[in-house]
Amino acid sequence: MKLDSPLNDFYNEILNLIPPEVDKENLTIDVQDIVEKTLNETTPILLNSLRKQQGEMLEEHRLIRAEFEARLSRRWLKPLALFETLIVVSLESCEELYQELSEEMETNMKFKVLVRLHARACQISYEVLALVRSGFADGAMARWRTLHELSVLAFFISQNDTETAQMYLDYEIIEQYYEMQEYIKYAPKLGYSELTEEDALEIINKRDGVIRKYGADFDKPFGWTMKVLNKKDRSFKGLEENIELDHLRPYYKLACNYIHLGPKASSFSLGTIEGSKVISAGATNYGLANPAQNACLSLTQITTCFLTLYPTYERLMTCKVMETFMEEACQLFVEIQEEIEFEEDHYLDELEFVRDEDS
Repeated sequence: MKLDSPLNDFYNEILNLIPPEVDKENLTIDVQDIVEKTLNETTPILLNSLRKQQGEMLEEHRLIRAEFEARLSRRWLKPLALFETLIVVSLESCEELYQELSEEMETNMKFKVLVRLHARACQISYEVLALVRSGFADGAMARWRTLHELSVLAFFISQNDTETAQMYLDYEIIEQYYEMQEYIKYAPKLGYSELTEEDALEIINKRDGVIRKYGADFDKPFGWTMKVLNKKDRSFKGLEENIELDHLRPYYKLACNYIHLGPKASSFSLGTIEGSKVISAGATNYGLANPAQNACLSLTQITTCFLTLYPTYERLMTCKVMETFMEEACQLFVEIQEEIEFEEDHYLDELEFVRDEDS
């Protein structure tokens, strides 16, 4: 960001505010005092300078970004095309299934849940694709985390009975009740209107109704799994272990770093090659393999869960085609990432050789 010109104008304006009798070369005015007295006057000066150059500054950065994304697109062209193809095949095949059996939404709760999960999965897959295309590996990994959760949930719902699917849907009222508690507590500070007694009572009555239906444990975290999981296993990790998808947990834990406030996300970035001292503050063309191939895998898993709910030869064939595309995409993502690592190592070796010759 080139701020030399506006900042120079800004500092010159500050100096002009100092009385002419003051020796500006040997200025010894108390810093805190001058800040307090001039801040309200000087801030608009910098603001106006930035506004004048805003268009030119943004245009320059947009051009830099467009050129970067064009290079990234050329480098990762084939696997990105396969990733997008996977999304389109998934979307179209499942949309066809939904249109053919849309009446099942009213009677088959497993179908209802899987339709919703698949729709979210397609949307999130497009988000991962957009982040990867723009060079944001950490952000793509964070979005894959949600995709993995949907995949685990899709397997769990598809492998259990209709009552489990119904309990999952009914659990929304439990979440709504606790969201209401937070809203009531903080609405005054946020300046929001208070919840009416009638609306609050409606939510409370619905919550009491599902607890009477399923029991007190339904009100607990992951209470909707109570018919399948022991109390100690009612967690996302318990879901993963139940459907034997816990081998992806290392990736999941890594993705959690880019969502929560732990220190690792600030010290380790997927977009930074190991050994580099660079701290990434923007997009990179490296580190895209993990989130992209993970997203390809999770989307294929979710799609398979949905299509095999009512299996036909055509739907099973679609699942196999997606599996093939997924494997090809994953292999290509890894190969290109390894190419970048090789090029970086080769460049460093050459640089070291030049240094040795110069010494």
